[in-house]
Amino acid sequence: MSLIKHFSGPLQDVVSVLVYQRSTERPLVTFLVVCDEGDKVCLPREEVKISKIRPKDISNSPSSSFWRRDVCFSEVAKGLARQLVVDDVSNPQLIQLTRVFVSDKDGHYQHMVFAVQVEQPFSIQTTPDSSSQNRRRKLTLTELQDLPTDQLERRNILDLALHVADCIDKSIMGALMREVGVSKLWECVDKSKMTSYEALLRAPSYNQDGINILYEEFVRSSYPHSTLSFSDVRDLFTHLGWKDNERRIFRAFDKDKCGELSVEDFFYGMAAVDPKTNHGQGPAEIRCRCIFRYYDENNDDQMDRPEVEAMVRDIENIHARDTSDNIIQERIKEAFEIFGVPDESQVPLVNFLSAVGNLKFRGTSVLLRTVTSPILHLTFSLRHPDRKRPSTTDHISASHKLSKLCKGGQSEDRCSSNNNSSSNSQQEMDTTPPCTKAVDHETPMVISSNSQASIPLSEGAFQSQESGGVYSLAQHTVKVRRSGQIIDIHRLLDMERAGEVSDTGLDTDETNDQHTDLRSPTERVKLPNARHRLINRFQSYEAFDNKSLSNEMVSALRFFEQEKKNKPALNWGEVDMVKLGQYIISLCSGVKERFETEPRLLRLSAPCYILGDLHGNYRDLVCFEKGLWRVGPQLTPANFLFLGDYVDRGAYGIEVVSYLFAQKLLAPTKFFLLRGNHEVRDIQQAFTFHRECLEKFGERLGQSVWEAVNTVFDCMPLAAIVDERIFCIHGGIPKLEGDLNELNKIPCPLPNPEAQSTTAWQMMWNDPITAEEYNDDTEKELEINQGFAYNIKRQTALVFNRAAFANFLKKFGLTHVVRAHEVKQAGFEIQQGGQLMTVFSSSHYCGGSNEAACILLHNYLIRVIRIDTT
Repeated sequence: MSLIKHFSGPLQDVVSVLVYQRSTERPLVTFLVVCDEGDKVCLPREEVKISKIRPKDISNSPSSSFWRRDVCFSEVAKGLARQLVVDDVSNPQLIQLTRVFVSDKDGHYQHMVFAVQVEQPFSIQTTPDSSSQNRRRKLTLTELQDLPTDQLERRNILDLALHVADCIDKSIMGALMREVGVSKLWECVDKSKMTSYEALLRAPSYNQDGINILYEEFVRSSYPHSTLSFSDVRDLFTHLGWKDNERRIFRAFDKDKCGELSVEDFFYGMAAVDPKTNHGQGPAEIRCRCIFRYYDENNDDQMDRPEVEAMVRDIENIHARDTSDNIIQERIKEAFEIFGVPDESQVPLVNFLSAVGNLKFRGTSVLLRTVTSPILHLTFSLRHPDRKRPSTTDHISASHKLSKLCKGGQSEDRCSSNNNSSSNSQQEMDTTPPCTKAVDHETPMVISSNSQASIPLSEGAFQSQESGGVYSLAQHTVKVRRSGQIIDIHRLLDMERAGEVSDTGLDTDETNDQHTDLRSPTERVKLPNARHRLINRFQSYEAFDNKSLSNEMVSALRFFEQEKKNKPALNWGEVDMVKLGQYIISLCSGVKERFETEPRLLRLSAPCYILGDLHGNYRDLVCFEKGLWRVGPQLTPANFLFLGDYVDRGAYGIEVVSYLFAQKLLAPTKFFLLRGNHEVRDIQQAFTFHRECLEKFGERLGQSVWEAVNTVFDCMPLAAIVDERIFCIHGGIPKLEGDLNELNKIPCPLPNPEAQSTTAWQMMWNDPITAEEYNDDTEKELEINQGFAYNIKRQTALVFNRAAFANFLKKFGLTHVVRAHEVKQAGFEIQQGGQLMTVFSSSHYCGGSNEAACILLHNYLIRVIRIDTT
């Protein structure tokens, strides 16, 4: 039996023992401890099962349930001690009781530490497990004090040993009491009386649900203790973007230099690095202290020259400025002069704070930032516990409010068209409001006598939803203008608390929750209902929060789209492109996590709009938005599936992907993006997207933006099935030997699809064969390869004939295939007896006259919609 029980699942009480032996000779007291697998000194402990019950004679209100503790904890402690030593043990004395509250309604768990005396010099109990026995150690108080602090699981072990030594002659030692909870951190405070730390915690616009998610991470990671050690949070810091710098960020959070993080340290640190936290007023000083500790490697409250150099280099790198040695040396010299240390020796903390506070030393606002909100990251890990949480290599990132990106003076227009070749030219774009043309092209899945000439959005809208699903109340109510603009957003829970509505049920727990599950993301299989509601509530808040990263990107793109004084339409005007580029990198990090949770083969339900190639045509994308999801995807009763090729050819590839990525974060279960053949680095370098990034953001930052976008492309799904009948793909059907589930085995990420997956490459590039491609050699190859032949036109992948297409449908029980990949004059084409549809959603492609179209799957009809973009 293991005497170091690690957290294994449901919330449990914990009993630990500190076994000691008193002597009349020196050493006066000796302790028996154990070492964990990392050779850290620990106290033996055991979990004690508790349960949440609701007696039959008590009302059904959530508050009537309680935790049952019908165990004699001192007996548990005595039994645990007897597993350690052969000799008789005394009655245990409680020396510490810690209560960790999980939430106001879910109760708490208790960690009790008992001191147990052995009268005679103790002999260690033998065990069948020799490795377990070898981990037991007898240490005197002096030896315990001489241990390095990083060799103790918690410094509290030494505090308890000192307490026992001080009280060894007393009949009752007394117990240290402590409680850990989130309520005091998040209590209502008068803004005029807020401390800097209280203001910091509110600076990123956190709400109660986000705070609960952050607190749950603390409890899960620290269990069964009341503080976090470095090993507890190392993986989290890695996933948040500080790979290889986890020790530095831990030091930045550890304001008391004790080697552990309290719940306050953890909360304030997370708020300080959140990209939405302003770098001004009270929060700025706390952020600056964190920044100073981050670079202060020896933690002596002085930054020496190498530490100052590291900070200066990071600032210059983030701003994409020249980092050659001579330039950096000049910046360092200037920094020391500003800090009042001309001899370039050491910069005291007070000098650093003064220089930053008086705006003499600039640039710290971009330091110590996560690439996405920590709460959003934790929401992802809670929602998808079976997925590995992604990490980034950018340990310092910058995020600024996009509403503040405009410069004070005139600047050169950096967003002019970058199409400089005749083959890639595009018609000049205007801001004419779009309208939909008559919808007069239909291909029926099942013959229907009541087909309509308008776009239906009600009858049979969600016929393929999972049967037995349960409806729940949405978290927000919104007001919408006639133009479709959302102008007023309220949380129903806030309205209930204000008395505007009576009883929403949103602030109560599920009555059948049996326990609070605190397992790590890799251990949890299914989250309890209460936690699902918590996550859904937070995601709803983020979707309608104007200050969220995604909504700010959409707002910035509105500015880009509109014509204003001294700024033409489809132009960034005076926006600081460096800060915009940094913001896009942060956006990419967030959406990449979303794509990593999705299978390679999506399974969607109707109604569903399907769009084909966009190729950097932002103006047409806006036309589709105004025509199809004017009030936003969250409030539109349909799914949206994009078939790929978002970049290249057109001038606005970065704007197209920024918009789609932002909407994906806002409506992850409504907006779906597949990967096309232009979402590949080699193709972009041969065409225009790579050059577009460099021209808009500069060579250094442009390369970083381009790479960030492509790391997202690497994780995109490759195909989708709607209602188990319509197969959707960018290129064409693949030559697939197994079943469709084989597609989910394609690697993710997939940076080199041509080399890593033949199937993926075919789905991105294959075409139906045309009459012009038929010849004797092709016919022979088609016959040998079951209807597939080399794609001569593309010089890669395959073409397929009608026989191969029919076999594909029959083998997998499909009725139709919808694809993109080829420009069509009308914006679409119907082939293979009405079962194969090609859709293209970028009008005037390469200066041509083609139209843009999309497809609507609804009421068992496949309806083609053309968009008027004139």
